[in-house]
Amino acid sequence: MVKVSVVVPVYNQEAHIERCLDSILAQSLKEIEVILVDDGSTDATPDILRRYQQKDSRIVALHQQNLYAGVARNHGLQKAQGDYVIFWDSDDYFPEDALEALYNEICRCDADICVGDAMKIDVQTGETIEENIINWNVVPEKRPFNVHDFPQHIFKFARNCAWNKLYKRAFIEGHNLQFSETKRTNDMYFVMKSLVLAERITAVHHMVAYYQFRNAGSLSRDALDLKESILNAFLETKAFLIESGYWEDGGIRGSFINKAFPSLISRFSWLEDYKEYEEFYNFQKNKSLPALEIDDTWVEQMFSDKNAFELSCMQSSDAEEYMFQQFLYYKKRTQQYRERISRIKDRLAGASERNLRLKERVESLKLDKEKRIEKIQRQRERIEAQSEKIQKKNEKIESLNDRIERQSEKIESQQALLDKKIVKAVLKIMKLFKMA
Repeated sequence: MVKVSVVVPVYNQEAHIERCLDSILAQSLKEIEVILVDDGSTDATPDILRRYQQKDSRIVALHQQNLYAGVARNHGLQKAQGDYVIFWDSDDYFPEDALEALYNEICRCDADICVGDAMKIDVQTGETIEENIINWNVVPEKRPFNVHDFPQHIFKFARNCAWNKLYKRAFIEGHNLQFSETKRTNDMYFVMKSLVLAERITAVHHMVAYYQFRNAGSLSRDALDLKESILNAFLETKAFLIESGYWEDGGIRGSFINKAFPSLISRFSWLEDYKEYEEFYNFQKNKSLPALEIDDTWVEQMFSDKNAFELSCMQSSDAEEYMFQQFLYYKKRTQQYRERISRIKDRLAGASERNLRLKERVESLKLDKEKRIEKIQRQRERIEAQSEKIQKKNEKIESLNDRIERQSEKIESQQALLDKKIVKAVLKIMKLFKMA
């Protein structure tokens, strides 16, 4: 019986795929199948997949033309036999109890989706960075939950990626969920749609993935390449929400807007050239925001002051003015952070001084205690010495008492003998009187 199907799209990952596969095959949950979908790799990846397939019968290796990860995931999903399915990436790796933790929780709640925590790893430095994959402050306490329990947070309680979620396969097939066939951000629509449709969602406070990020290549180029893909993913999601009637729910629509807007503008910091910055800004302001119906009426409904400020600026500024306003904003925030750090340092200095005084007081009390202990010890020694003297006196008194007692007994014996002699003398005298 296959409990979980692990679908892994793979493209030119000869540098990372072995670590990924080793971590999957080492999972404590053994009843799994691993569906590897080679997306037309041109390096040594296919050879590595074949070698692993020969080594472990749980591995199924599929091959396709280079049609990108979304198509590869759909391909793997079609072949899946497990009751549950997870979509992992080939450059990540996973704790050995990841699947077991997700599987136990999803079964316990009979849920459609189980969401887990993850850790971010810098592929160049190996540095581990904690990231808020799940916002536990807004997750409902009751398990399971669904969109109706917290509509305003449904798209914001967890990161909209597939690799930290275990899905019930019957749920995916029942709703005909498919990954987008785009080159980038092909899992966003899948995840956002599934979160709305799921009747039972649960979450586990457990690390289920170490996902890697890298700074190779041009970040500016990445930002420009991604802008269309991100917009299309949100447009797909918006079309689904309108078609299914969820767009009329103010909470869900608000969650969507608060997810979409920061996602659209999050890559401004990647841009180093002003012309690219202006191109990116104009695209977001003139195309993305109108298409997603994000206007100034949403300023007051942003979940964060930062997003409210940036949306307000975009509505009334060109690229140059927006950049200047951002500079002023971050300059002010930097000053606020510096003042906050200064206050924290002052508090820490005060706390350090109090700790020093407390330490000195403790040392003083400790010294006083030691002196009192020494004094008590000396008093105890004196008492013990006096006790010994008293004991010796008592022993001497007891010895004298014994002597007195013996003398008393001797005197009493002599007195008795004397009494007898007196009696005899008296009797003798009386006898003489009678004879006379």
